[in-house]
This record gives sequence, C-alpha cells and structure tokens, in this order.
Amino acid sequence: MSLHSRPSPRLPRELLALQDQRLALIGPGVIGRILIQRLQGAGLPASQLMVCDDDPARGARVQREFGLKVCPLADACCRADIWLLAAPPRATLDALHAFAPRLKEGQIVISFAAGVSMARLEAILPDSVAMARVMPNALSLIGRGVNPVAYGQACTLGVRTQVQAILNVLGDSIVIEDEQMDWAVGLTGASMRWLLPVLEGMTQAGVDAGLPPLDARWVAAKMMAGVAALALETDLTFEDMKTLTSVQVVDEEALARTFREAARRAKAMAEALFQK
Repeated sequence: MSLHSRPSPRLPRELLALQDQRLALIGPGVIGRILIQRLQGAGLPASQLMVCDDDPARGARVQREFGLKVCPLADACCRADIWLLAAPPRATLDALHAFAPRLKEGQIVISFAAGVSMARLEAILPDSVAMARVMPNALSLIGRGVNPVAYGQACTLGVRTQVQAILNVLGDSIVIEDEQMDWAVGLTGASMRWLLPVLEGMTQAGVDAGLPPLDARWVAAKMMAGVAALALETDLTFEDMKTLTSVQVVDEEALARTFREAARRAKAMAEALFQK
C-alpha cells in the first residue's frame, strides 16, 4: 500500500507502474542527480520524489535545483515505498542500516552501488522487503544508458515491473545474476571511460586533417555510432564487418585484448572495494 493518502495525478504511460508510489533518493551525487533529472524529465511529479541526505549544504542545493523535499535520513519524514540507494559503495551499508528498521512489507530498495553484493544487502533487510541491484552508467544522463539489473529473492513480477519503469527512463537494461554484477562495472558502468580515448583520438585525427574541431568530433562520433548500429542491426560477425573495409592500420588483436583486460581490472576493483 502506498504512503499517499490521496491519489497523485495520473502519470505518463511509461511511469504508470509508479502511480501513487513515493520514491526516496539516498545519495544525490552523480548517479543520484541523473536519477532525479531522468525521473522528473519523464514526468514524475515532485510530490512523489524526495531526497534523504544528512548534508545540509548538499540538501539545500538539491532543493534549489530540483524543487524537491529534503530530509535527514534518520528523520521520520524520510519515508517511501521505493528507496533509491545511490550512496557511494563504501557508504551504502551504513545508509541501509540507517533506514532498514522502518521498512515494511511490500516496499522496494534499489541499490546503485558497485561492489556491494545482494547477500550483503539482503542480510540487512526484512525478508518481506524486495531488493534489486542496478549497475548505472553515465550515458543514462541522456537516456541512453545500459543498466544491468539483478533481482533479489522477494522480487515479484509486480516489483520487477516497478523497477523496470525506473530503468526505462535511464535507457536500456538487461537482467543478469548478482554474481555477474562485478563484471558489469567493466562491461557497462565504467566502459565509457576507455571508449572515450578512441573517440578523442579519432577527433584529433580529424583536426589534424584540417576539419574544425566540432566537425571532427561529429565525424568521429557518427562513425562510432554507425559501427555500433551495424553490430546491433545486422547478424554480421565481427570478421564479416572487418571485411567491409580493406584498410588495416592497427594491431586489432592487441586492441581487443586491451579492452578485455580493462574489463577484468574494473571487475577486480569492484571485488576489492570491501576487502581493504
């Protein structure tokens, strides 16, 4: 049952699963702010979204920028049907301990923290509270993210529908096992960071050729987007795609190994978060 005593205005179709549900965001950092921006942009009213944060200055900034109610996490006014846990990984368990005692049957907690396993999270929650883990990424800022999600034991079809409504405003999603979440750091969460040097190098090559910087960036980005579309919209193998052009000027195998190793290192970093 929702915490609202009166029905809220009817939501846009893509958010209907959240009708009359109150959401509370914990941790208005980079990911938290993306969540606020995307949810508000999709039509979720401020009356259904609040921020729970213990930093008065940060809370005041959120109030000014987004027009949301802000309460300290320990305050009784910090209540929700769906909790969006976007605190930094090392602060996630402490934050969950702070509000877990007030959780009730039927409520949902969604963690956006890397490296904090489902087992650690569910050990703090009442058995009747549903838990989901999401690996966010910065591309969600423009609704083009790829957000892997793992569901806990108490997640019913109805819970999954509500979580999916939130994921839809961020972009695409894929359901994976919790054991694969550390891999997701390298596959989606952080991979933009090592794709950007490729785009940057291609852009600089365009500038070297005499193109204006904005034109060079446009050409490079369009080429990367086109290659991605070729992979998504055809059944060509990678070798098939390579044969579409005869020019080969880089060590392709070495380049592929670089990206595979980057994903492995990112996974190891996620695994090490709570081993220090």
